[in-house]
Amino acid sequence: MEKMLNIEGKKVALKVRGQGKPVFFLHGWGGTKESWEPLIWEMEKSGLAEERTLISLDFPGFGDSEEPDTAWGVSDYAHFLEKLIGEIYRELNLAGDYDLVVHSFGGRVLFKLFSADFDHMISQKPDKLVLIAAAGIKHGKSLRIRLAEVTAKTGRKFLTIAGLRRLAPLAQKTLYKILKSHDYEKSSGVMRDTLLKILDEDLSGSICHIKNPTLIFWGSRDSYVPLADGVSMHREILGSMLVTIPGGRHGIHKTHAELIAPRIAEFLRR
Repeated sequence: MEKMLNIEGKKVALKVRGQGKPVFFLHGWGGTKESWEPLIWEMEKSGLAEERTLISLDFPGFGDSEEPDTAWGVSDYAHFLEKLIGEIYRELNLAGDYDLVVHSFGGRVLFKLFSADFDHMISQKPDKLVLIAAAGIKHGKSLRIRLAEVTAKTGRKFLTIAGLRRLAPLAQKTLYKILKSHDYEKSSGVMRDTLLKILDEDLSGSICHIKNPTLIFWGSRDSYVPLADGVSMHREILGSMLVTIPGGRHGIHKTHAELIAPRIAEFLRR
């Protein structure tokens, strides 16, 4: 069942199936509720939809949900999620706590929920957590990125020369490829500014506050969020379990859904 809710004047799209204790799926940057379909399909095959309400959503600015009016930071998304969950509980007549399954950017929102300045404001508390290549740890800029940024600044001046302007789009795409900034390339307007705000925040200090049962999945060849981040999160979250997918990249919730789904279902049933 697909639904459209109005949260603080913004339309938010979600997909709901099953019954029982809710499980929310939070997608990565550039993803949508549809990104979860391979994983949720495999989880349904295990019979989990007969025991749980599975809810995937489009964050504001993604999929069928409306964009924010101004650039948002992670706190804005966390506040919005808290209000959305409250509305979903009322709409579906749900009660009790819920479980969270997150990928990449969804991890940033989760970590913000557990930050010292936010945790006391949560009305509906999460229970079990599943982190799939969760983002949130900020890394220093490599020499490659610093050189690319300098190239970008000098290149813009060079390409303003008459006759070279037509090369600007190609040069920009080449630079984004060097930087591996496909998310920035695909974003526009307010969402591009939103991405910059989000990437600027380091949420590593919030990870140690998590005391919930936590299952972590990571691809060994993830080039977007390194496996070292997963190892660090596993170390910070006491009692957590880390599962490494050999050869897996950033989208293992799609490419390795058959492998991951049964383990998530088992974890949520405990």
